[in-house]
Amino acid sequence: MERKWLVRWLYASAAAHLLVGLLLPWAADARALDWYHAWLGGPLARPRDAWWMALFGATLQCVGLWMLALVWFGDQRRERAAWLWIAAGLLLWGPQDILVSLRGSVWPNVWVDCATLALLLPALWRLYRIDAVHAARAAAPVVGEGELFRKILGAEWGKLHPDIQQRFAKNPAPGKPLLYYGRLAELSSSRLGKFVGFVSRPFIQGALIPYDDGDFPVDIQVYGKEGSPHIYKQRLYRLNGRQAVRFTSYMAESEQGEVLEYVGLGLGMKLKLHVADGNLHFTSDGYFWDLLGWRIPLPDVLTPGKTFLRHCNEAPNRFNIRIEIRHVWFGTTFVQAGVFQERRAAGKETA
Repeated sequence: MERKWLVRWLYASAAAHLLVGLLLPWAADARALDWYHAWLGGPLARPRDAWWMALFGATLQCVGLWMLALVWFGDQRRERAAWLWIAAGLLLWGPQDILVSLRGSVWPNVWVDCATLALLLPALWRLYRIDAVHAARAAAPVVGEGELFRKILGAEWGKLHPDIQQRFAKNPAPGKPLLYYGRLAELSSSRLGKFVGFVSRPFIQGALIPYDDGDFPVDIQVYGKEGSPHIYKQRLYRLNGRQAVRFTSYMAESEQGEVLEYVGLGLGMKLKLHVADGNLHFTSDGYFWDLLGWRIPLPDVLTPGKTFLRHCNEAPNRFNIRIEIRHVWFGTTFVQAGVFQERRAAGKETA
């Protein structure tokens, strides 16, 4: 939560720089700035000062845009160097600007410069430290879904079938994915589902498949990435008579201890877990859009519907999955059902 608010503060600061830069070329000679022109040199110097202020506006626009880009890189990619580069720019600019302003007795500049340094430098240093800790944790072995599910389920974890517990306890190292294959017996979508699937395809391709099909193979890779604490899942649907559909998502734990599944472009859903008859069940608890550090809830009526996923054990190396998405007004919009098994274990059994 701390990092999120610090990042928001930097986004707001960068946006303020950009906005002031955009306004200065048009407002440099405005009457509202008479008090400032009086500090700079009075009525005789006003045309020259207004010209310099307007010219400075274009420079400030560039600075604001660069700052927004650096904040975005630091936020989205946790690039610690981004925070250091912003801090370096402030330390290069601030003392010089304060010194020049003191020589001219332009005290408003001095106050603004000191306030800017005092408000931004501690935030940048804190973000650098937070992301340094995150990088150290990311360098450690990837934590699998089982760790997260065990934490969320608590005592219910012990009610899961032992095969399911063992399945989710496997942590794929980067470059060494877990491979599963199977067949979907059912893939279907309602009219609304097909419409939503086609409309959303350019943004979250594969998350909502707008076709009806059955008895076709599906390959699944579960893998980790260097520098990332998440486990990723890539599904390859080899539909009959159509181009294969690829879909990748990952699960993460929120700062409140919630299970979140991201499907692309910051879109995702919060999941609730429970155990029934030894099998694992997932139920969505609201969709959201993660935008610039804000997790914005999406109204249920504007989503494909509530998601229900059931992971049922059939054998030590075989399980079935059923996914249903049901809209609050229009009923079931999507269904997937199939049986899967781990490829490597299957090879050993065959041998």
